[in-house]
Amino acid sequence: MAELYNFLPKPSQATANQLSVYLDEVNWVSDTNLLTLSVGLLTDASDVTSLGLNLHYDGSKVSYTADTAYSLTQSQADTVGQGVDNILTSGLSSGAGHTQKSDTSDLDGSSLTTAYVDAYWTTTYDASTSSMSAWPGSTDVKLYDINFTVTDTSSPLSFGFSADSNDLKEGYSLSTASQNDISIDLTLTPDDVVQAITLGYEDSAGERTALGNQSLVFVSSGSDNTTVSMTGGTLATLSQDLSFTHVEFSSQSYDHGVAISDVVLQLRDIVGLSTLSGTQKVAADINGDGTVAISDVVSTLRHIVGLDTIEQCALVDSSDQVVTSLTSATVADLTLIQLGDADLSSTFVDIT
Repeated sequence: MAELYNFLPKPSQATANQLSVYLDEVNWVSDTNLLTLSVGLLTDASDVTSLGLNLHYDGSKVSYTADTAYSLTQSQADTVGQGVDNILTSGLSSGAGHTQKSDTSDLDGSSLTTAYVDAYWTTTYDASTSSMSAWPGSTDVKLYDINFTVTDTSSPLSFGFSADSNDLKEGYSLSTASQNDISIDLTLTPDDVVQAITLGYEDSAGERTALGNQSLVFVSSGSDNTTVSMTGGTLATLSQDLSFTHVEFSSQSYDHGVAISDVVLQLRDIVGLSTLSGTQKVAADINGDGTVAISDVVSTLRHIVGLDTIEQCALVDSSDQVVTSLTSATVADLTLIQLGDADLSSTFVDIT
C-alpha cells in the first residue's frame, strides 16, 4: 500500500460557522487497484447534530466499492477495509448510507465528476437533555474510509465534496476548500510535492475570480523584496522559499476598491452595530493587530482623500488565515485581499 499526496489535508484550524471536510489519508494498492480515502471533519462546534455529505467522483475512471456490512451504530460491526468504517466515535445516529448516484444535477459544480456517493447522518433525540444528541462529540473526527476501484490509471483522478444544506448544522456551511476540485495522482507520493499556487479574489457574495496576468511583490521586513509573476491566476514557480509581511502589485494603478462604504463597515464593527469576520475583517484590520480600531479607520480615510495610498494586500488561505510564507512545495488556493477594502469591492483591474 502506498500513501499518495493529499490535495485536501486537514486545515491548520477550524473556521467559525464552517464545516471543513478533509482527507486524512489517501492510500493506493496497485495490485488490487483499490483507492482508499479517509474522510475527516474539522469544525469549531462539538454539537453538530446532522451532516449531509456527497463525495463526487469520475465514474469513467473509478467505481465505488460498496461496504458489505454497513452500520450506523457501534454495537453493530462494520467490515474494516470494505468501504465505510468507524463512522461514530460515540453515541447513536440514524441516517442513510453511502448510496451511489449519478450526478445529473451537477451538485458539486464540476464537469470533472459524473457520480457521487450520498450519505447523511442525524443524531437521535436524547430525552435526558430534551435535545438532539451531539454528534460526533468532537471538533475533529474521522468520518469514514471509503474505497474505490480504479479502472483507468492513465491520468489523475477527480473527486470533490458537496453538502445538502438541509442536513447541515443551522448557520453552518461547508468550507470553500472542502468544495474545491480534488485531483489524485496515482504516481504522486507525499515526497513528490510540487508547487501549485493559485490566486484569486472574492466579492462580498463569495463570487471568486482568478487574478489576471500581473506581478506580485512579496515584501519582507527587510529590503529583500521578491517579485513573482502570475499567469492565468497561477503563481510562477518560486526559485526560493519566501517569508513576507504582505504583498503589493508591481503597479499601483489598479482599482483598490477603498471607499467611504469601507469606513462605514469599520465603524459599525467598532461600535458593535455589526461584526466583520473572515476576509472582510482581514481587510478592515489594516495594521494586522487582530482588531478593527480607529487607527484603521484613519488609514482608510487618508487613502480616500489622497494623503496616503494603502498599497498592502494580504494573502489568506481557505481558513481565512493570513499567509506569510510560501515554499517551492506549497500547494494552495489563496485569496488576495486589498487592505482597507472591507466590502471586498476591489476588482484589481488596471485603470491606466
